[in-house]
Amino acid sequence: MFVGNSREAGMWQRILLLGCMWSAFFVCRSRGQQINIGAFFYDDELELEKEFMTVVNAINGPESEQTMSFYPLIKRLKPEDGSVTMQEQACDLIDNGVAAIFGPSSKAASDIVALVCNSTGIPHIEFDISDEGIQAEKPNHQVTLNLYPAQAILSKAYADIVQNFGWRKFTIVYDADDARAAARLQDLLQLREVHNDVVRVRKFRKDDDFRVMWKSIRGERRVVLDCEPSMLVELLNSSTEFGLTGQYNHIFLTNLETYTDHLEELAADNETFAVNITAARLLVNPDPPPYSLPYGYVTQRDSIVYESNDPPRTLLHDLIHDALQLFAQSWRNASFFYPDRMVVPRITCDFAASGGRTWAMGRYLARLMKGTSGVNNTNFRTSILQFDEDGQRITFNIEVYDPLDGIGIAIWDPRGQITQLNVDVKAQKKMIYRVATRIGPPYFSYNETARELNLTGNALYQGYAVDLIDAIARHVGFEYVFVPVADQQYGKLDKETKQWNGIIGEIINNDAHLGICDLTITQARKTAVDFTVPFMQLGVSILAYKSPHVEKTLDAYLAPFGGEVWIWILISVFVMTFLKTIVARISKMDWENPHPCNRDPEVLENQWHIHNTGWLTVASIMTAGCDILPRSPQVRMFEATWWIFAIIIANSYTANLAAFLTSSKMEGSIANLKDLSAQKKVKFGTIYGGSTYNLLADSNETVYRLAFNLMNNDDPSAYTKDNLEGVDRVRKNRGDYMFLMETTTLEYHREQNCDLRSVGEKFGEKHYAIAVPFGAEYRSNLSVAILKLSERGELYDLKQKWWKNPNASCFEEPDPDATPDMTFEELRGIFYTLYAGILIAFLIGITEFLVYVQQVALEERLTFKDAFKKEIRFVLCVWNNRKPIVAGTPISSVRTTPRRSLDKSLDRTPKSSRRVVIGRSSEEMREMAHGSGSSSGSNNAGRGQKEARV
Repeated sequence: MFVGNSREAGMWQRILLLGCMWSAFFVCRSRGQQINIGAFFYDDELELEKEFMTVVNAINGPESEQTMSFYPLIKRLKPEDGSVTMQEQACDLIDNGVAAIFGPSSKAASDIVALVCNSTGIPHIEFDISDEGIQAEKPNHQVTLNLYPAQAILSKAYADIVQNFGWRKFTIVYDADDARAAARLQDLLQLREVHNDVVRVRKFRKDDDFRVMWKSIRGERRVVLDCEPSMLVELLNSSTEFGLTGQYNHIFLTNLETYTDHLEELAADNETFAVNITAARLLVNPDPPPYSLPYGYVTQRDSIVYESNDPPRTLLHDLIHDALQLFAQSWRNASFFYPDRMVVPRITCDFAASGGRTWAMGRYLARLMKGTSGVNNTNFRTSILQFDEDGQRITFNIEVYDPLDGIGIAIWDPRGQITQLNVDVKAQKKMIYRVATRIGPPYFSYNETARELNLTGNALYQGYAVDLIDAIARHVGFEYVFVPVADQQYGKLDKETKQWNGIIGEIINNDAHLGICDLTITQARKTAVDFTVPFMQLGVSILAYKSPHVEKTLDAYLAPFGGEVWIWILISVFVMTFLKTIVARISKMDWENPHPCNRDPEVLENQWHIHNTGWLTVASIMTAGCDILPRSPQVRMFEATWWIFAIIIANSYTANLAAFLTSSKMEGSIANLKDLSAQKKVKFGTIYGGSTYNLLADSNETVYRLAFNLMNNDDPSAYTKDNLEGVDRVRKNRGDYMFLMETTTLEYHREQNCDLRSVGEKFGEKHYAIAVPFGAEYRSNLSVAILKLSERGELYDLKQKWWKNPNASCFEEPDPDATPDMTFEELRGIFYTLYAGILIAFLIGITEFLVYVQQVALEERLTFKDAFKKEIRFVLCVWNNRKPIVAGTPISSVRTTPRRSLDKSLDRTPKSSRRVVIGRSSEEMREMAHGSGSSSGSNNAGRGQKEARV
C-alpha cells in the first residue's frame, strides 16, 4: 500500500513538473527571449552607464511588443583595479551566460577582457580608444571589435586636413605621456623627417611649465595641438603671452572630444584671444534619437545654432549607442538564419582554459558585426560603420568645425576628399589688419601736411601702397592700420639665427597680417610667407647720372669743325682767291676781246679780278656754282683741285652736323649690364640682401655672376641699405657710380630728378605682391580684389598718379636708335647768321639808295624829300620791270650798240655828264629824247654834254 501510494505520488510529481515546464515554455514564448549582455564601467563613468541602460531599454522597446530583450549585467571598476580583478569580473559575467561584453574604456591598462572573450568565444565590443596591438597579438583578439576610429586612419585624416589648410610650415604639439599620440599623428610626424625646417615637433607633460614650450615656438602661426580636453584651456592660456592666440593664428585640435571643454568661455574672458581654432570630430547623423542628448553645450541644425544647459554628450555616448545597435542588429540577423542555435551555452573560464569547446555562434556574431556596413543606416549615430578583419574601424567621416560656436566647416571622408560645408556662420569678430610696410616713396611716405596738423593713424601716410590697401579694403570690407617696420628692411633670412628681419619677419612673428611696399616675390620668401597675385610687374635696370642739359650756343652750327679748322678754311679761301687771280692773269687764254666784232681791239680784258675769283671760290665751297668759268688748263686744274677740297669739307660738315647739334649719342659707352661689368672705371651696386642682390647671387649666368663678384670686391662697399641711398650715391658721384634697381622705382626717381637716366633694357622679370601668413584665409579675397582693380584700370591710374610729376620739366632724351629731329635750338645760329647777312645787305643797299637820292636831288635841283618820294615810288612799283636809259646820243643808237660797247662808251663819258634816272616813265623819256635831238641841231656845243637816264 505504501509502495503504491509512493508510485502514485511520483507520477503526479512528474505530471506537475511537466505542466510547470510547459507553463514556463508558454510564458517564455509569450514574453520573448532574454539575452544577457555584460558591460564594464568605472565608478566615474555614471553618465556612460546611464547611456548604456537608456539604449538597452530603447532597443528592447515596450514590454508588450518584445520578441527578445537584452538584460544588462553591469560590472563597476575602480581606478586601482588591475587585470586580475577584471579577469574575475569577466569570468563572472561569462558564468552568468552573457552573449557579449562591452567595455571597458581606455582607462583599463590591460586587454585581459579581450583575451578572456577570445578564449570563450564571447563577442567583445569596445567603444573607446585602445592600443592597436602588434601583428603577433591579433590572433588573441579575434572576437573583439572597436567602434573607435582606427589610429592609422585618423592619422591619414589629420594629414589630409592640414594639407587642405594649405599649411607648409607648422608645429606639432602633443602630450609626451600619451602613448597613443605618436600613432595618431604618425602621418604628420613623418613630414618632419622630410622637412625638418618646416615642420617642428614639441612635447609637453602635465606638470610642465607650458610657457617654456610655447616660447620655443614663439611667432609660430600654425599649430597642430593634440591633448586631453581637460588640459586645453590651460595650454591655450599659457600661450597667449607669446602671441600664439593672436588674430589669424590657426590652431588645429586633433582630439575628437574637444567639444567637451568650454572654449567659448576662454574667448569671452580674454580680449586678446582671437586665434582661429578648428577641431575634428566624428560626423554624426543630423537627426539623433529622441532619447539622446546633443553634443556639448552648442549644436547646429539647419544652419541654426541651439544652446543647451543639459550635461554634455560626448563621443563615447554615441559609440556606446552604436555598439549596442550593432550587436542587436547582428543578433537579429543570426536568429533569422539560425533560430535554434541562438542560445548561450553554459561556459566557464576554467572549462575553456582547459581545452573545452567555445561558443561557435559567438564567433559567428563577431564575423557578422565585422561585415556590417553602416552606410545610410539611421540606427547608428556615427556614419559609415565598417571594420577590417582585425575588428578595427576603418571607415568613418570626420567633421572639421569651429569649437567656439560648434558650426561645421568641412567633412573628410575615407577617400581623402574634403567637402566644404555651405552654412551661414556667425558674424565674424571685428578685425583690424596690421599692415607692415617701410618708408620709401612712391609706395609709402609721410604726409607732411598731416604731420604739420599733428594727425595720427593712417592719415599720417600717403603713397601708392596706401591707396592700394584702401581700395582693397573697400572691396573686401575690413579695417587696417599701417605699421612701418623699425629696421626699414624688406625681409632677409639670417643664416646663423634662422630669423627673418624686415616686413617678412613682422609677418612670421605674428606682428602683422599683411606686408606691402615694393616687396618682390622670391623663392626664399615664399618658404616663409605666402603672397597674393601680383599687383605690379617689373624688371631690373641700371640707374645712371645724366649730365644737365646745356643750351646750345649761337655758334653751335660751327661745332662740326674746331676753331682752327674754320681759321684754316678762311685762310684757304683768301689764299686761293689771290693765287687764282695771279694764275689767271699770267694765262694768255683768260685775256679776252671786250668787242668780239672788232677784230683789231685796242685793249684786252681779264674777267678774273679779285671780285670774280673770290666769288667763285666761295660759291664752290658752298656748292652754289657760278656762271663764269676759267678757260686755261692751269686755271681749270687749279679750280678742280679746289672743288675736291670743297666737296670733302662740305660733306664732312653735313655728316657731323646732326651728331654735334643733338643729344642722340649715349653718354659713355655703357649700354647694358654686360658693358657695365666689362669695365672698371664706373662702380655699380644694389641693395644688400634685396631681390636684385639675390637674383645676381643665385644666378648661374656668366654676366650676372661677374657683376655680383665685382660688387663684392669693391671697396668701399658698392651696396646700399635702400633705394634712396643708391639714388643719392648716383647723383653725388656724377657718372662714376651706377645703381641696379627695379624698373618701377627707377621710373619714379627719374621722373622726380632730371639728372637721372636709365641705361639699357630691363632684365630679370619680377613681381610685386602683398605678403600674408601661410594659410591665411583672407589671401584669396585680397587676390580677387587685386584682379578686379586691375580689370577696371585702377591699378594703372594709381601708378600714373604717384609716378608722374606734373611739375617736372626735364629734357626728354631722344631715342638713341631713332633718327634724331633737329630743333630750332640746335639750328638757330644758322638762322641768326642768315638774318645778320640779310640785315647787312639791306643796310648797304639803303645806304647806296640814300646816296643816289642825294645825287638826284642835286642834279635835278629838288629837295631831298621830293627826290626820295619820287625814287621810292618807282621802287615800290614792283610790277614795272622795264628801266629806260637816256643819254646824249639817240635812243636807237643806244639800243643797237652792243652791251660791251655801251659799257665802254659810258665809261668814256664823263661822270658829270651822265646819270641814271630811276624815277622817269617811258613817255617822259621819249619826250626828253626828242627835245634833246632838237637842241643838238641848233647847238652843236651841247653834243659834248651827254646825259643818260635809266
